[in-house]
Amino acid sequence: MKTIFKLLVVTSLMAMLIVSCGKKADESSAKSESTAATAVAGDFNLESSGVAFTLGGTAVELAGVKFVPASEWTDFGASGMRNASYAFSGIEGEADSATVTAFYFGEGGGGAIQANLDRWVGQMELAEGADPHTFVQKGEMTVDGMKVHLIQVKGAYNAGGMMSGASVKKENYTMVGAVLEAPLGNIFFKLTGPAKTANAMAEAMIGMLEGTTKL
Repeated sequence: MKTIFKLLVVTSLMAMLIVSCGKKADESSAKSESTAATAVAGDFNLESSGVAFTLGGTAVELAGVKFVPASEWTDFGASGMRNASYAFSGIEGEADSATVTAFYFGEGGGGAIQANLDRWVGQMELAEGADPHTFVQKGEMTVDGMKVHLIQVKGAYNAGGMMSGASVKKENYTMVGAVLEAPLGNIFFKLTGPAKTANAMAEAMIGMLEGTTKL
């Protein structure tokens, strides 16, 4: 009888453990699905580039958050108004690199989010034959309780200008902008580059943003 009782107890405990693990797996799956759904809120949509990235670069702590860039990016560090700056060499025959820069102007600094997004959009020109209704793709996602505003624009990029001198028009470019509402103020991420290279770098940038955590 004691042996039978022990077997019943062990069997019961195993059943409880299996149910518990199943619930955790379901919760984890639901959380992943929820995160994925949040990441594509709006019409913001990146095409799959097939380029693999590892988020193993040097971590950056800024505005009360930490983010880790891709190991495959060239890290230029902070410079001038840039709090972080990265480049990714051209792929599939594209000569130019794509770049990501991060700006932080202190708590409450940098201006309104929409004003910055509009300014970035103003640096792009509609590609010939492109549908004006999809000229600007917008989206939002939430990471560690923080909202991220996203835009994607395809066309000709007017690089430079203002303090950088005369602007140079670069055809078939993509711009991806992101504004993270960090605890100590907004962080502005701006990515530009030739279409295929920029798209590949943007996938890694979104991954970097998804992994951003509060300090």
